[in-house]
Amino acid sequence: MTTTMSASGNFRKHVLYYYNRFASLYDLGEFIRKGTRHKAISLSGWQPGEKVLDLCTGTGELALRFASQGASVIGVDIARGMLKVASIKGARLNSTWLEMDATQLAFADKSFEVSSLSLALHHMPETVQLNVLKELCRVTQRRIVIIEPDVPVKQNWVPVWKFIAAIIDESEYMHEWVRQDLARTCLHAGLHVEAVYESTFGLHRIVVCAPRGE
Repeated sequence: MTTTMSASGNFRKHVLYYYNRFASLYDLGEFIRKGTRHKAISLSGWQPGEKVLDLCTGTGELALRFASQGASVIGVDIARGMLKVASIKGARLNSTWLEMDATQLAFADKSFEVSSLSLALHHMPETVQLNVLKELCRVTQRRIVIIEPDVPVKQNWVPVWKFIAAIIDESEYMHEWVRQDLARTCLHAGLHVEAVYESTFGLHRIVVCAPRGE
């Protein structure tokens, strides 16, 4: 228990430092993520009138894409600097921004028809990932769409990929992420994995899930 709490605390400290510090610069790399976000919305199967949760929303790009199509969206993050940028961008759209820990969501069960989670799990130890995914499972009725960095299939590419990704992304857990079976982690969290897609020339992986039993 002590080890889990320590890892959890370290991850939060690192994420808050990095993302609050570079919040104003984060969108400079959005051109890389644009196509993946568009594909994720399409795969979510979102319908007009449904409520959407964008967990670990960052500067709100995915949330705002949902909102621009008429969704009622809540974006959640622990990094106040990122949420500040998101709120400025979303001032004229139907969007709400909340500072909240993804492992303890203050929402009732099945509050949202659709939830999304973008480029956040690889910053966390797997024990924390499981808590986050279980919370998503609890608050979501129908579908969850997860965007994460993809990992090269060819093992001889992994060391170079890991080195470059760790520099660009500042993830403390990249060395664990390259070995992790995300689909299995989703299953352990109570999610049924419906499909896995490659996006943006293999840079991103989109995992489409449903709460088990759906």
